[in-house]
Amino acid sequence: MEALRGDTTSPSLRHDPDPILVAASAGDRESVRDAIKRGEFDDLRSAAYNKTWYISERYCRIGDSVDSFEPILHDIWYIYYQGGCYLSYKNAEHDKLVLDVLRTKGRGPLMRPAPSGCGVDIARTPVGALWNDLPFFVTDMTDFWVNDCAKMEVKQRLNFASFLAKLASTRLDKDRLCQIALLVFRETFETERPLHIPDDTGENPSRIMHDLSISALLPAACAWIREAGYNIILLSDVSWNDCSSSIGQGGNTFLKSELGQRASAGFSPWRWMYWLKRLHEIVKEAEQSDEKHLAEQATEAIDIMLGHVEERNSRILRVYEAAGGGLRQDKAFLGLEKLVKEDESSE
Repeated sequence: MEALRGDTTSPSLRHDPDPILVAASAGDRESVRDAIKRGEFDDLRSAAYNKTWYISERYCRIGDSVDSFEPILHDIWYIYYQGGCYLSYKNAEHDKLVLDVLRTKGRGPLMRPAPSGCGVDIARTPVGALWNDLPFFVTDMTDFWVNDCAKMEVKQRLNFASFLAKLASTRLDKDRLCQIALLVFRETFETERPLHIPDDTGENPSRIMHDLSISALLPAACAWIREAGYNIILLSDVSWNDCSSSIGQGGNTFLKSELGQRASAGFSPWRWMYWLKRLHEIVKEAEQSDEKHLAEQATEAIDIMLGHVEERNSRILRVYEAAGGGLRQDKAFLGLEKLVKEDESSE
């Protein structure tokens, strides 16, 4: 710890990335996709480890600047993105990817003796230090979701959402990974969409978000509720909004709703209640359309949300209780009403 106090690195000193590494990145990513097609997932994990070792070696022993090997850092995150998409979220190998990311973070700050001989230099980027801050991880994963989500098949979207939510459940990067949950929920619950569209389940490079139905997005939203539901409760309780306005803003249907009129951007008790209400509406619509599997997914998500809010004795209950009026008469909130009355009877 004494060595860390002597950190002499200046975050303002920036250098250009190595042009050779920049040029090699496209081919490297193509080889990753080829390995995915061949099912060589163990090789991908090894490749990510080797790139991590290479960066550490170049910084600590060779003396390269952090900026010179930034392209490799982005390529590491690309490997985890691809693995998270194509490995089944139920597979133990999927969990190994999550553990690999956490172990990378656990390497701690990457440092070397300062040229002056006094203190140390820490490998810092504009968005944090290697390795404990996992620089660019959250921004890269957010970009992957925004740019590729619509093109994925349902299973890939579910796998990737599960990968992100598993990592988010560890409160990675001060909960910033949860900003992707806001994007998922906005598209699934806060945007007008049909329940089902034929042929929107497969992979389609030309598809955009507008082309997706609720049934194509709901599995990803439910993955976030299942894997990171506690975190979503915590962030809603404190009205977390540590993200850009383009990410934190609500969708059109939410903003027009009574709940949306009371809520700020980001997570909030009001927005959480809106998601709960929309899940109830999806259950009803799915049952009427004989989409039993969809109704079951939404019902399970409702049960998880209510279970979490009860277990944590969440502020959401107090906000709901104080709302009064028509909100407490809404059948979508019977579960919350039951919890509030149970609290009142136990006092």
